[in-house]
Amino acid sequence: MSVEQLEQSVLQLSEAERRQFAEWFYEHENEFAGPAGIHPEVQAEILRRRAEVAAHPELLEPVTAESFEKLKRKLADARSAQASAR
Repeated sequence: MSVEQLEQSVLQLSEAERRQFAEWFYEHENEFAGPAGIHPEVQAEILRRRAEVAAHPELLEPVTAESFEKLKRKLADARSAQASAR
């Protein structure tokens, strides 16, 4: 099967099936693509967090322009406080 055929097959899957395939691919990527340069402990943490989000999607918060601006202000304030402490 060519890469193009594989791509077409994946695109024909339902959204849930594509998500399931993506999870499987990520978990097995090192088996056929080699290490991605991610430390195994970091990869384990990513997988743990992904499982937590899958189990509790209510914990997610949408990122809006307003929430992003609020986050940027918070970061700027923290940097300013850190610079003042020096």
